[in-house]
Amino acid sequence: MTNNKNPIDFQLIRDMLYDDEAYVDEFCEASVTSFKEFRDNFKQSLQDEDIEMLRRTGHKIKPVAKMLKLDPILNIYEKSKVMLDDGVEMDRKEEYINKMDDYCNRILEQLKERADS
Repeated sequence: MTNNKNPIDFQLIRDMLYDDEAYVDEFCEASVTSFKEFRDNFKQSLQDEDIEMLRRTGHKIKPVAKMLKLDPILNIYEKSKVMLDDGVEMDRKEEYINKMDDYCNRILEQLKERADS
């Protein structure tokens, strides 16, 4: 089950991977890399006001975010695209960067906790 502190519902992953723990482990390991890359590229693209980099970054993470029902990632990403298109001030960009950092860091903590157990 997912909640504010633990956004990932590992049962979704188990169901998707036929309850094979080896596959779940592999998926989680790959997800750590993907979410770190996404978090860092999201931040950089907003700081640089690079809408194309933001789109490429979002394109890579959207399928996983949708599968895992990580709607805050999708919502923050979509709002960020609109924000860059509209040319919003830096304090708004920092707000979205901080929201995405916080959410991705919670995902990464949860993935790492599972790997350590």
